[in-house]
Amino acid sequence: MDKINVHLLGRPYVELNGKRVNFPYKKAEGFFYYLCVKKDITREEIIYVLWGADNENVGRKNLREAVYQIKKLLGKEILVTEGHTGISLNPLSMPEIDWDKIGEDYIPESEEDGFLLHFHIKNCYEFEEWVSSMREQYNQHIMKSVREKLFQANIQKDMGQVQKYGNMLIRQDPYNEELYQEIMEIYAAGGNYNMAIKLYYDLEKTLSEDLGVEPSGEITQLFHRIFNVKGNVAQTGESWNVSFVGRTQEIYQISQCITGIGQSGAPRCVAIAGEEGVGKTALLNKAAQMAKGYQRVILHAACYSEEKEFYLRPWNDIFWELEQCVESGIFEADLIQEEKQQLHQLIRGTGGEKPGEIRQPSFQSIERVAIEMCRKLTKSHRLMLFFDDVQWMDTMSFQLLNRLLLTLGTEKILFICTYNQNSDQEVIEAMEKLIRQDLLTTFSIEPFTKQETEELLHRHLPQLDEENEKKEQIYEMTEGNAFFLMEMINYIKEKGFTLEISPKANNVIKARLAGLPEAENQVLSCMSVFPEKITIEELELLLPDMDRLTLVRILEKLQERHLIKETLVGWNIYYEFVHRVFREYIYEHQSQGKRRVCHQILAKYYEEQGKTKPNFPTLPMTIYHYERCHDQAKTYEYKIAYLNEYYTLVNENFPILHWEIEEGEEEPALAAGAAQMMDLADEVIRLSDTSPKVQEMKMRMYYLKGRYNIAQGEYEPGLEGIRQSIELAEKLGSVKTLLNCYKQMSFYGIQVEDPELVKEYLDKGFALLQEDENEERGVFTRLLGWYYLYKKDYEKAEEKFLEAVELFQKPESQEGCLHISIAACYGYLGDLYREQGKLEEAAGYYETALKTGTDKVMANGLGQFYSGLGQVRLLQGRYEEGEKYLNEAIECLKRHGYYWGREKAEACMALLLLKTGRKEEAREYFKESRRISEKIKNPSTELLLREVERELK
Repeated sequence: MDKINVHLLGRPYVELNGKRVNFPYKKAEGFFYYLCVKKDITREEIIYVLWGADNENVGRKNLREAVYQIKKLLGKEILVTEGHTGISLNPLSMPEIDWDKIGEDYIPESEEDGFLLHFHIKNCYEFEEWVSSMREQYNQHIMKSVREKLFQANIQKDMGQVQKYGNMLIRQDPYNEELYQEIMEIYAAGGNYNMAIKLYYDLEKTLSEDLGVEPSGEITQLFHRIFNVKGNVAQTGESWNVSFVGRTQEIYQISQCITGIGQSGAPRCVAIAGEEGVGKTALLNKAAQMAKGYQRVILHAACYSEEKEFYLRPWNDIFWELEQCVESGIFEADLIQEEKQQLHQLIRGTGGEKPGEIRQPSFQSIERVAIEMCRKLTKSHRLMLFFDDVQWMDTMSFQLLNRLLLTLGTEKILFICTYNQNSDQEVIEAMEKLIRQDLLTTFSIEPFTKQETEELLHRHLPQLDEENEKKEQIYEMTEGNAFFLMEMINYIKEKGFTLEISPKANNVIKARLAGLPEAENQVLSCMSVFPEKITIEELELLLPDMDRLTLVRILEKLQERHLIKETLVGWNIYYEFVHRVFREYIYEHQSQGKRRVCHQILAKYYEEQGKTKPNFPTLPMTIYHYERCHDQAKTYEYKIAYLNEYYTLVNENFPILHWEIEEGEEEPALAAGAAQMMDLADEVIRLSDTSPKVQEMKMRMYYLKGRYNIAQGEYEPGLEGIRQSIELAEKLGSVKTLLNCYKQMSFYGIQVEDPELVKEYLDKGFALLQEDENEERGVFTRLLGWYYLYKKDYEKAEEKFLEAVELFQKPESQEGCLHISIAACYGYLGDLYREQGKLEEAAGYYETALKTGTDKVMANGLGQFYSGLGQVRLLQGRYEEGEKYLNEAIECLKRHGYYWGREKAEACMALLLLKTGRKEEAREYFKESRRISEKIKNPSTELLLREVERELK
């Protein structure tokens, strides 16, 4: 069947079997394009569109001629005529049309990809009208997609994408001021002030040159606001304030409040919440610096916990600053002359009837004088008050603040304040009247993100730029809290790299924890023994005398104090410290004896949990607590068990796991890297102790090293490790280890296609097997099936694979840990039928293998099944499916850095790409396959690579 490709986007053209065709005349071409969009049309419809100016008979004659020309050019099967009324594209010979591939989120790669670009039919106005309507529909669809992409880019703060999609929208609608304003707001909120300003200048130029007008007052006001914010936020390379990495959005939000936002357009006050040390005061100071650009008189006051009981204490600072403004000439001397004496009374508390008499004025008199004084000042000046830590502000000061704002309005007087998030309810209640009048905006600032922390470290500790692990440790310790982060940076500058808490930070933590009740301190002490989040049941192990309800109440109280937080994972509730530094501080300030006892209790608990129900995530916890109570023997025992299980998953095609891995935990949370495993192996092997226990550990570590090296294609050290393990296993009488080593030697034999070596070690294994060992017997029987398959004794091979399936099904009470072993047998049956050329039967077995083997963990064997299925589709010429499955295979095998089988999948992909004419892509897969094959040394893959190499030349 001929392959027809129709390109309607950009300059239109049609390809028949890869070659462009030329239509005999424009109307025949236009008729075919119209039909490609509509798919099914009436004769009257197309005659009207293309031959509307002719009489009916002439139009029908022209249509018959056009139909004839299309069939002659593209084949008789391309069109279907429905009697004398309709014409349609033949669904059985449907061409591939780019127009049909336009999805909901389609955006063209080039703006030259318009609908039927530069295609015109002379004096055919109905056709031109249809093309124009389709272009409009096409453009609207694209702009909708572009706007959605712009929205997503804004959420992700990807300014490169914002610029790309913003420019596309503006090119489509170059005079839309609302669009310019929206994009300027996005740029400014992301800290890209220069881009926002440039966009305004672009608009100004476009309107002036094309329409002879200026931008509206609204967008001009936005421009001036952004320009002012830019002038007051330090740029890269200038003097830089630590707390303003990533605070651009908050700065811009404050600028919006100062100039007026919302329907009323009135300025609004701002209250900034946050935890201790997050950078609230620094943000307040930056906002004060910015506010000077709005011609406001800036007045500062800080509130302190020690002064909470002293009425109007923060206002004393404000009044003193007003006095200084008079003295410095900001206000005219006589502006508040009448109130000057009263001002002194307010500040100093004087003003009794007799000279020298001290009298505390009433709140009413203070309020009256303050309002009158501010009324006079705001006739010619606008005031802006900045209060830090208003959670310590007294009730009377809050009342005066509310009264001033409600009386004079935010056009004349504004305030910005900060407060600790622990006091959120009290502060909001104190300013409730302002909130109800929509005069106050509140927002919280968060700790620095990981990216912002890295930027900060780059500026202050550039020597750590390449030290990703150290940067990660610093972030985990400080969790992005500005105070703790800067303290750690300064401490590292002074002492060199360390994760110790600085004395200053220690004092802050000590003050934060001071005064806690004994029960709360006890709970925090127990929590600090755990390395991560914990359940209430785990916490109760260390608090046996505390009942559940009391413990829950204490945990709630600690959450209210923002010392710990509650985390929901699925339906499970966990508790953890808000800041890691608090955990470290509390842990280090406990006695060593208490810590060791707690770790012993927890180590034994997790150990028993593993015996009752082997659960993989409990292994790292068991190791952690045994390490902390310095039980070296137990630590080694469980580290080896952990690494054995983990690297069974990583280094074997069809792993049998005896520790349960929960859903979503196939990549173990504390997975050791290969380097760590090798270090542990060397450490154990170097032990001089010759006791049976140590010899057993050495035997297991030789096995782990050998298995890892064989899987990586490092055969010489791998085989040596297995031989050492066999020697110790024979000495210690460890049948289980001998069987494991024999399997590894068989796996090696399969990799290098040495069937006699495989048979030698299978015979040794069968000689050791007991009658009831179905699991091990199943593995050896399956490998024997491979031996017969390689020898092309297909009947015996199939018999052994089916026998292995039966053996694996017998112990299935182990909750499915043998699913992948059963799947492996089906995978080998797929290989067997593929080699015999029975491709559909082979595909069926591969699909069964994939269905059977897909479990909580993604084993490397799934990659082998995908590879086999991809090879079947390649042999069948179903290249699209073949490419899909081979891609799945390569990704699956890459997941754990697994080599065996990947080299063949890469080579098959190269061959497939060559057959579909994608030579350069094929070359890349060939290179990767060649690189891996040099390690694995599989003869079949080598033959395949030679075939690919010949095709590439």
